[in-house]
Amino acid sequence: MFLFLFSIVKGIESYRRTHLLPFKELIQLAPVSSRQLFQTLLFSELIWLVFTSLSTYLIYFLFQYDIVQTHDLAFWLKHVNVMLTSIFLFIISNKIFGAYIYNIVVKKIGAIRVLFFASIALLFFLFGRVLILNIIFPFYHTFQQLFQSISSLAEDSFWITLSNKLISLYQHDLQQMHHALFSDGSVFLQFQALFNSPITLIVVILGSALVMRSPVRWIPTEKDQDQSSKHFRDLFYWYFQVLHKIQGLLFRQNVLIQKDIKLLKEKRWLLSKELFNYMFMSYEAFFYIGVFTGLISIIDHQALQIQLLFTLNIMILANQSYEMRMLTPSIFALSAEKKNIWLYELSQISLLQFFLSKIQLFYCLFSIPALCLLFINLSIMTVYQLFHVQMLIQLVALGIGFFIFPLIQLYLFPFTTKFNFIHEHEIGTTNEELEIIDKGQAFARNFLVLPFMYYLILTSFLPILQQSSGLVNVLFAIYFAIVSVICWILCRKTIYKGIEYVEKNKIFSIGE
Repeated sequence: MFLFLFSIVKGIESYRRTHLLPFKELIQLAPVSSRQLFQTLLFSELIWLVFTSLSTYLIYFLFQYDIVQTHDLAFWLKHVNVMLTSIFLFIISNKIFGAYIYNIVVKKIGAIRVLFFASIALLFFLFGRVLILNIIFPFYHTFQQLFQSISSLAEDSFWITLSNKLISLYQHDLQQMHHALFSDGSVFLQFQALFNSPITLIVVILGSALVMRSPVRWIPTEKDQDQSSKHFRDLFYWYFQVLHKIQGLLFRQNVLIQKDIKLLKEKRWLLSKELFNYMFMSYEAFFYIGVFTGLISIIDHQALQIQLLFTLNIMILANQSYEMRMLTPSIFALSAEKKNIWLYELSQISLLQFFLSKIQLFYCLFSIPALCLLFINLSIMTVYQLFHVQMLIQLVALGIGFFIFPLIQLYLFPFTTKFNFIHEHEIGTTNEELEIIDKGQAFARNFLVLPFMYYLILTSFLPILQQSSGLVNVLFAIYFAIVSVICWILCRKTIYKGIEYVEKNKIFSIGE
């Protein structure tokens, strides 16, 4: 089952390299058909997957070889079927996801997409609440009842008693799960039995051949005139109308931001898939909301509830800025301005101003998710009656977090500048770039986010800390403000050094 999920995920991840061509204008000159070109790209991805994930497949085979006593023809037939099925799932998931992206790029984004996003977001929210209320809290409550002191953790009797209580607590659910999976005639056992049949081998091979021979549609990356007409004014169009208004309010007469918003609008192929996660909030944010509202609902201490909401705000802002940077790295990178940098140099606009406009663009994009989070805060405050003066610390989290988290996502971008790329969608996605940027933003987040999470965990095991939650809330706000100012200063200094690095080492390689 793991191999199947692994193949599906890898097939989906590789859609850009099989459905987006770096030199699309050369398709007409290619001596082979589009289908043959797609097959070549897909086979190269499949070979790359096998070589880069060889250890995964070896572990699977060694494990299966070790636990089975007889290694007859049926054993080898089963695992040949498993391997071929995983290849088939890789191919079909790549094909289906590429077709899905094509359709959402060329078709209008309307009410159905909104309902789909709302449904998935609701599922993530409910999953977070169920995880807390039905799984984690019963475990924590049982642990808390038995926990007397730190020294009790060293006693065997404590862990034996805890194990027995947890078994009795979850025994019914585990028995139901075991019965559903392994009872006679269960779907799981019937599914496993399929791989013992030679018919499966034939079906998988024929299925792969049919999928490979099906027509292919390249995802359009150029600006489509039809999508700019009045008849194609969907939610994507109106989102950018709102962005222009926000840009006019926050940064008037900034032609650099206006230019970037226009470029981003033309990247419909890039944004269509995750538009609502980009425009509002990611699914992960809704999961966090479910987790923290579940915690708030089982805690009676109001100051601690406010503390939980403060931590929730910081986690969502940090995660949302990360998700937005990961989705559109090229729009924030100097690398994508390869053709424009010399023009801006001639217009007496410094490279520093050029990059600062990228950060300001991030603030424009980030303003809508921040407003959505403010609305969620007001809703939580109303539902849980959190009408207290200490709720003002949420404004500290939202206000400071709005400015600091986009900055820590972008401050290392100048150091990853490169102008020798084939296609723009490569920018910000290579392992070298991701390693530098992710480590840099993770270092800052270690001081801006993790301390609040650690304190909440500590509070859950040391109830005496709950008595000082009111004072801690004030200290939280002060700490967050001070660390944010320090990060702001360090990030700005790093940006200056990064711009100097680009001017000295990279800018003259544009013409190479």
